[in-house]
Amino acid sequence: MSLPGGPELLIVLVVVMLLFGASRLPKLARSMGQAGKEFKEGMKEGHQAEPVEGPCPFCAAAVPAESKFCPGCGKSADDIVAEKARQAPRSA
Repeated sequence: MSLPGGPELLIVLVVVMLLFGASRLPKLARSMGQAGKEFKEGMKEGHQAEPVEGPCPFCAAAVPAESKFCPGCGKSADDIVAEKARQAPRSA
């Protein structure tokens, strides 16, 4: 299956103009562009790295704030943060 060519795109454009009207097409395109821009910004802001600073829940070694691994047991920062989050409700 191939992508639509010139004549097919022209037919689609005519159908869209009949459905939405020529005056609403720029508004529709602008809102679609703005939605895509907001989606990209949301994807960038979505993941915030949590600090790992403090004792390792696995081996109790001190972990520096910018560390990616525990110097004592070698667990990753993601594992350490997940374990701290899992243990947090117990201690509260």
